[in-house]
Amino acid sequence: MLVVVAAVGGCSTTPASCGADDLDCFMDHLGFQDFNGADLPVYFVDATAVATISTTTSSSPTVPVITSEPVSLTYMFGTIIAGDAFSADRIDVGFDDPNNCQPMLAFTLAKNGVHSKHTGCFPGIRDNRRTGDIMTAVGFTAEAPEGATFDLLLNVVSSPDCTSIDQPAALITATGVEADNPITVPVTIAPPSTGGGTCSGGDLLVSTLDCDPLGSGGQSSYCLSAAEYTGATGMPLPAACYPAGTTGCEGESGSTAGTLVKPCCPGLTCKVGSACGDPTGAVGGSCQ
Repeated sequence: MLVVVAAVGGCSTTPASCGADDLDCFMDHLGFQDFNGADLPVYFVDATAVATISTTTSSSPTVPVITSEPVSLTYMFGTIIAGDAFSADRIDVGFDDPNNCQPMLAFTLAKNGVHSKHTGCFPGIRDNRRTGDIMTAVGFTAEAPEGATFDLLLNVVSSPDCTSIDQPAALITATGVEADNPITVPVTIAPPSTGGGTCSGGDLLVSTLDCDPLGSGGQSSYCLSAAEYTGATGMPLPAACYPAGTTGCEGESGSTAGTLVKPCCPGLTCKVGSACGDPTGAVGGSCQ
């Protein structure tokens, strides 16, 4: 589910553009975000080195393995919305690492037997856990004017005693480093959305993304029906979505408390308080 939208680079800018089959371009613009919309660093290493580690160590009894993974990554409104909004798809990867650490996630792009030169890495953590889940949001900070389809090859990588687990470049050369066979996750990117769009049957195109004291979720572009909105709020469906800067997007009290009463326009988030999931957060919020 598309869940994170934030301005590319923190401000409006003209994004780069990648051809449909340009895997290296997409890899160069790989992006990670946490569920509050904050950018996270991406570390790049040689893809052939990761593939070699996987080939030579995947049958080891101590190799880390993926126990659950996303079925696919889908960007139905493009990677960039309205010219400057970076869209990312949430992933939740389960792991089992006999080394008792959260392994590094390694992302390599592939299509028709060809893979990207680099692998993008999400560092591991020395946390003394054998099993768990790694959650982040993944996207691309470049447009795909023609759309694109390719595969994401996903590995987990670890080492004895978690040596260099949070330093990808050092980890892939560490003594005893191991990686499982990659999981293939199909990626589908639609051509860019302008943020306009239409819905059929009188539905209203809005964003249901929210960040409030209960957490975060929703979709960056959603066709909201009159029946659905009225059933949730008791009010008629608005004639238009609410632009950036609108306050009171979330109900503050009574039967509409926590409900999106002023649905923001596509690509925006109804943000309440300074952090998603903060139970001491404010109420009302604004479209951002």
